[in-house]
Amino acid sequence: MNPTSAERKLLLKLPSGAEEDVVVRFFEPHPIEQGDWQCDYEIQGDSIHRLLYTVGIDSVQALSLALGSVRVDLEHIERKHNAKFYFLGEPGHEFK
Repeated sequence: MNPTSAERKLLLKLPSGAEEDVVVRFFEPHPIEQGDWQCDYEIQGDSIHRLLYTVGIDSVQALSLALGSVRVDLEHIERKHNAKFYFLGEPGHEFK
């Protein structure tokens, strides 16, 4: 796994009142086959662990796609658990 290039700490509040710390990490994009680039990212908490990636034509596109994909993944987690992410004490995760 490449070094972490950025991370964000979130709080996931469940309907039961339980709270879970969740960290979203983006790893440095790296070249793969045929000149494309891959950006790995991770969503990790006590009950959540997802390691995913996006592929782009260069490192910027791979990172940009990862930033967009994580939003979809976090929204899926919220729906699946009927929960809500919080960032800096405010509702939402701020990935747009």
